[in-house]
Amino acid sequence: MNSQVITTLCEEFIRGGKGYDLAPLVQGRQYVVAYIPATSYFSDIGRYVETKVFSSVFELPEEEVMADYGKYDDGSTFACVIDVSSDVPTPAGCLRIVEYVDGLGFKDVNDLVADSADNPWLDEIKDEHFRAGERYAPDVAWGRICRSANLNPDLSSSLDIATHASVDEYRGVRGKIDGVSMLFYHACLRYALAHQKDSLLAIFDLKPFENLQQFGNPFSTHTGLTPHPYGGPYDTIPAYLIIPEGLKRMYEHNSAVGRVFEYGEGLNHIALLPNEYEPDLFSDEAVGLKSVPDKGA
Repeated sequence: MNSQVITTLCEEFIRGGKGYDLAPLVQGRQYVVAYIPATSYFSDIGRYVETKVFSSVFELPEEEVMADYGKYDDGSTFACVIDVSSDVPTPAGCLRIVEYVDGLGFKDVNDLVADSADNPWLDEIKDEHFRAGERYAPDVAWGRICRSANLNPDLSSSLDIATHASVDEYRGVRGKIDGVSMLFYHACLRYALAHQKDSLLAIFDLKPFENLQQFGNPFSTHTGLTPHPYGGPYDTIPAYLIIPEGLKRMYEHNSAVGRVFEYGEGLNHIALLPNEYEPDLFSDEAVGLKSVPDKGA
């Protein structure tokens, strides 16, 4: 994708993508966080980051990355982070959120239970959830995985975190609480709350997974499944977050961290968040949150 075209798209989005100019609301902050449907005119803002980063990290042609994830565009929304601190706005990171669409499902679930030699977890799933000689079926496998994890097998109650990526120069240090990745993780959680979802599903590279888990182990991994290379040369792990349980663990670990993830506390100092410019959809009140818990909670 042409970077100049992406810059122009970013400029157009800031100036009128929401129907009005966001620039006056930025007030010196570095970033704008935005939800951009993958079917919208502005979707290449998120797709540019996703394609550029995944093509580089997994050593794949950009066309292959676009085709692989583009199959899920009808259910996808990008949580985009746009750097507006200079005269040339640029995408800094994005996370692809996938809602369930009948006939498409979720990429991470489809890949996890696929009856394919390319599925690195197939033998482990069979060992954990099927009797010797029992016929394997992907839908049966998903149901049994969910029962063992106390997950709702109905995908319409979940979101798939299909991709998450930061451009090289925006990748923060481990534990950084106000970086680009924290912005799109908060945006993902806020999106889930706004859409009344109860869980998040993902297949993580180990490094970003470990970075997330340092905040109180919000995600869980499936019994019997171990890290394997998937889609590239790096070990990955399927994981899930049951939102109330994961948030509880984060608050118990560090209440300040919990407030950052759930409320975006402190992030509004560095970024214009959707709850500020789309309060009817994403404010605390709109998503059903009460006042911020006491610091000792």
